[in-house]
Amino acid sequence: MTPIISHFRGEHGFLSNFYPSIIRIPNSAWQYPTVEHYFQAAKCPRHSNEHEAIMLANTPKDAKMLGRRLKIRKDWDDIKIGIMLAGLNYKFQTHASLRRKLLDTGDAILVEGNTWNDRFWGASIIEDEFIGLNMLGVLLMHVRQKLNGGFETRYREDD
Repeated sequence: MTPIISHFRGEHGFLSNFYPSIIRIPNSAWQYPTVEHYFQAAKCPRHSNEHEAIMLANTPKDAKMLGRRLKIRKDWDDIKIGIMLAGLNYKFQTHASLRRKLLDTGDAILVEGNTWNDRFWGASIIEDEFIGLNMLGVLLMHVRQKLNGGFETRYREDD
């Protein structure tokens, strides 16, 4: 039976977008304290006050809160999965220790199980069943497979 990692806390906290791991954008001076900072800041144009405020937020929770208050770019629904994938690629390609931990999950199914009813990025746990798209878990497994030499991932870095 394939193992399931059902929460990104404790031993598997490194899988969370809130996990401290500086995200550096290649060929630029841009950097973010976590994937959450990177993702939320991408909702608005770079070089804007909002983008900088999110990038410099004290915590990932603060970055998420600021990101929810923004007037989100019109194409957000079309690009948000690519943005998340880019952030995860930056995280695991840049940080060797995190990359090793991700690879050490083997072939486990990664589920961003939650109680806050996020059924897009995660899955709610209802009566021992996961309900949701679990896009974060899917993208993490995609990155893991790429790191294992499974296939090439292409993503676009938007301004």
